[in-house]
Amino acid sequence: MTPEPVTLKITEDALEELITTYARHTATAAGRLRDRPRHRVSLDSDAASADRAACWLRMVSIVEIYTEALLRHLAREAPGRAPGGWSDVIGLLRRQHNIDVADISAWERLEACFLVRNAVAHGLGRFTAKQLEKETPRKMRVIGVPVRDGMVAITATSLAHCLETCREFITKLNTHPQVTTEAITVSAAADARAEH
Repeated sequence: MTPEPVTLKITEDALEELITTYARHTATAAGRLRDRPRHRVSLDSDAASADRAACWLRMVSIVEIYTEALLRHLAREAPGRAPGGWSDVIGLLRRQHNIDVADISAWERLEACFLVRNAVAHGLGRFTAKQLEKETPRKMRVIGVPVRDGMVAITATSLAHCLETCREFITKLNTHPQVTTEAITVSAAADARAEH
């Protein structure tokens, strides 16, 4: 009989933070819609766009932080100095723990989420000339982010897709066979210590 996968505390915390971040955003957006004067035709799009971009940045950052925490957990390291960046984290997962994140079903969409995050964080929503040469905007189709004149346009729908992608990636990473094996081993050891 195969044991049930163990959901790690860091996974539960990351998923809760994702949901809370998105819920705060939707509550703010709903409040803005409710409070706007009736004679105005549209919502203040700059504030709404900025709110969606901030929510996007935070959700993708939660995935990064979670993945780094998982790497430390698997290596049984105390929190401390983080690896050099996202590519180091995923490289260490592959080399040290035989976890290739590219095999996780949400990976292609998550990569696109990172590209949007980078455009927002480093180019105020605009892709660099190098990204345009690499046809980065075409990769946005997989997550439904419109690109207008080399600039990302995060919509409410694409933000919901980002949430689902981040949630799926974290959940799938938590249930990866290497992580599951480690979690069961650690859980069994803790149970054995508790019995003595």
